[in-house]
Amino acid sequence: MQKSKKLKIAALVCGIILVLGLLASIGVNIWLAYFSWDSYLQSTDEIYIMEAGILKNNLEFRDGEDFELTYDFSHEDYAELKSKYGLEKTAGEGSEFERACRLMDEFAPRLKHKSDYDNHIEMRALSLLEYSLDNKKYGINCRSKAQILNEACLALGMYSRKVWIMPNSVYDNDCHVVNEVWDTKLNKWVMLDITNNEYWVDENGTPLSVLEIRYKGAEGEFCTPVEAGEKLKNLQKLKQKNIGDFLYIMKNMTYTRYCENYTVGESEKKLSLVPKNLQKDYNFIISEAAVNRSPIKT
Repeated sequence: MQKSKKLKIAALVCGIILVLGLLASIGVNIWLAYFSWDSYLQSTDEIYIMEAGILKNNLEFRDGEDFELTYDFSHEDYAELKSKYGLEKTAGEGSEFERACRLMDEFAPRLKHKSDYDNHIEMRALSLLEYSLDNKKYGINCRSKAQILNEACLALGMYSRKVWIMPNSVYDNDCHVVNEVWDTKLNKWVMLDITNNEYWVDENGTPLSVLEIRYKGAEGEFCTPVEAGEKLKNLQKLKQKNIGDFLYIMKNMTYTRYCENYTVGESEKKLSLVPKNLQKDYNFIISEAAVNRSPIKT
C-alpha cells in the first residue's frame, strides 16, 4: 500500500514538472513573438535585404575574355541514355524549355539529395543513374544531378550547360549547381534547378536565366522559383511557399562558373564570370557577353 502511494506521488510530481516545462516553453515563444521584434534578421524580408545588398554591390562584372562555350551532341553515351531511360518519350514535344522541364520533373523526385556526397562515382549520367536512380540509400549532390540533366538534354539535341552559382563569403563553402537550356522561342538561356525541381519566373510568368535572376535579386524586382508543373496563377503566394529556396539561390548568386565544353563528364577548364568588386584571382575569366550569347551559329 505504501509503495503504491509513493508511485502515485512520483507520477504527480513528474506530471507537474512536465506541465511547468510546457508553460515555460509557451511563455518563451510568446516573449519572442511580442517583445523581441527588434532582433537581428527576424524575418525572411530582412535576410533578402542583406542578400540583395551584396548582389547590388557586385552587380557589374569584370571585363573577361570572349571564350566560346562548346556543346557535344554526338557522344556515344547518348544513344544508350535515350533508349534505357526513355528520354524522347519523357521530353515530349514543345520548346526546349518545356522539354527540359519535363526531363527535370521526371528525374528530380527519383534522385535523393545528399549534400556531403563525395563524388566517388564518375561524372557521367549513365554511371550516376545506375548508382542513384530510385535508390534512397545512395544520394548524390547538386553537381551530379545537374550532370544527369545536362547529358539528357544534350542527348536530345538541346543546348544545355551546367552553371556553378557561388556565394560571396570566403568562409562559405556551400555553393549550388544548376542547369541552363537555350530556348529558341524565348531567344535566351533559362535556368533549371533539378535539385529542387524548380525554374524561376518574373511577374509575368516568363522563365528566367541565371543572370536575369541575379539582376532582379540585386534590384529588388519580382522573381520567384516555381516547381515544375505548378500553376502560375498566384506568383506572390508561390514565392512565399518557396521562400527558403528563393533565399538560398540569392545567397549563391555573387559569381558563376562554366565548363568550357559541355559533353559527357566535365571539362577540366572552368571559366568564371566575376564581379568587379570581388577581390580574388581566377585563372580564366569569361565576359558577360560570352555567357549571354546564343549558342546557335548563324
